[in-house]
Amino acid sequence: MKKIAIGIDFSKKTFDATIMRREDDSFQELGYFKFDNTPVGFKCFDKWVRTTLKGFPEAKNKFEWVFCGEHTGTYSIPLCDFLVKKRYFMWLESALVIHRRCGIVREKNDRIDSRRIAEYALRDFSDAVRPYELDSKDMKKLKSLYTAHEMLIKDKIAKINQIKSGVLDDSSLALRQIEKQLDSIGSALRTIDRDIRKLVSESDEFKENYGILDSFKGVGTLTIACLIIKTRNFKDMTDPRELGCYIGVVPHHCQSGTSIDKPVRTSRYRDRGANAALTSCATVAIRFNPAIQTYYRRLIARGVHPNKAKNNCKFKIINILLSMLKTRTKFDMEKYGKSVAQWGNASA
Repeated sequence: MKKIAIGIDFSKKTFDATIMRREDDSFQELGYFKFDNTPVGFKCFDKWVRTTLKGFPEAKNKFEWVFCGEHTGTYSIPLCDFLVKKRYFMWLESALVIHRRCGIVREKNDRIDSRRIAEYALRDFSDAVRPYELDSKDMKKLKSLYTAHEMLIKDKIAKINQIKSGVLDDSSLALRQIEKQLDSIGSALRTIDRDIRKLVSESDEFKENYGILDSFKGVGTLTIACLIIKTRNFKDMTDPRELGCYIGVVPHHCQSGTSIDKPVRTSRYRDRGANAALTSCATVAIRFNPAIQTYYRRLIARGVHPNKAKNNCKFKIINILLSMLKTRTKFDMEKYGKSVAQWGNASA
């Protein structure tokens, strides 16, 4: 349990910081300030924290401090990298989790938000909290390539829809320009896909896991890259149900008393990008992978709706992939068929 918490509320240009300390069963605010979200602002922030805590005996050991902030993507990463390099304990938490733990909120501004984040860190810190870790050079490069790929895909879909809508039919010049842009996007996508494949297959950090996952028919390079990014190369989420909940393929039941009894369904709190990647993977696997194809047909024969059957296939793929990584073995259809048969005989 930490004694000092520094709550950080990130924004694009600035960030607000509040220092709180634990005093018996209550929390005391020691200081508040707003800083520029720039390298100069980071240095000023570090100096301000050390100066503010200088006169408190329990703050002599910086390992008793915890810096906590909401995960806001590119706005929060630079400061987090700076703090980790300074050997501080940095904790990035989901904004939704913090919001729900704060109870009813009637007033909101940046200062209040930073104070609430600091109180949350002191109240809910435990040994289970995972500190923020710096990404490797290869991981940063992979994230940039994958982000560029997703942006180009969105642009490509937008331009195809413009052509299909017919809004450009009255001008051949406008139509040719859009078609040229489509050709350019296609060329850029091929280049980026080639770079992603080269990175995950040759990097010392990724190549072993990539070689194992690539042996499963239906799982492409982009799906593997997506899973590597979301799980930090399978360091964060190694349990199939945990990863399935994150992606949004695990069904949940909602029931309360006698008035509420909703059907079992997947949650809307999911990573939509990862879910879309796994959906494409399942579509291909159902057609070309005998293991998933047999499973899908068995579900359909039992009267399961095709969409539900595909969702089950997505979770099945997650289980198989994580099992392959756990045993460090490539997919073998013959061994898989024997294990399924043995399990069927045992259950019978």
